[in-house]
Amino acid sequence: MSVKEIVCAVKEKTVSAFTGYPKVFTGMSENFSRSARELKSYRSLCGMALLLALGVVVDQFSFYVGPIKIGVGSIVSAMLGCFYGPVAGMLAAGAGDIVKYLIRPDGAFFFGYTLNAMLGGLFYGIFLYKAQVSIPRVLSAKLLINMIVNALLGTIWYSMLYGKGFYALIVPRLTANLIKIPVETIVLSIFLPVLIAVMRRAKVRI
Repeated sequence: MSVKEIVCAVKEKTVSAFTGYPKVFTGMSENFSRSARELKSYRSLCGMALLLALGVVVDQFSFYVGPIKIGVGSIVSAMLGCFYGPVAGMLAAGAGDIVKYLIRPDGAFFFGYTLNAMLGGLFYGIFLYKAQVSIPRVLSAKLLINMIVNALLGTIWYSMLYGKGFYALIVPRLTANLIKIPVETIVLSIFLPVLIAVMRRAKVRI
């Protein structure tokens, strides 16, 4: 393939990514309905159970991109949203968080963190369900998850549990999560299509 053909292919893919972005909002109602129907599908339930089991195994693993730590569990959460949508992805992510706690309890159970896991599945499902994985979609999901779920809600839960001052914690946590967004967006944009292709080649029913 010539350089000109590569440039044209990249340009076409970029244009496609941005022109398809408005469907996130115009097709949201339909995607919520389709995602709810996933809960009635035996194949989907088996697929969600497989990903939840995978999530329990890999939850303790992470890797670094420079100084930024990337949790492998977040990739599994993104896959749940990508394959099963906002409704099923949200419920599966919440169930996965409870299962992880039952297997490896760490202090008292607190529903706030389960809610965070559910919101992560919800946001990934809204932007990635049955759609081409693109940087605009992944970036939107990560922006909401990092800023609202991880930074804002995560700080509220931490402050409630440990009696720390919310305003003393929020600025550094917002800053840290903001810095992570570009790196996590690129990592997910690369890994998600690869993992989807691997699962389909292995004939995993998703």
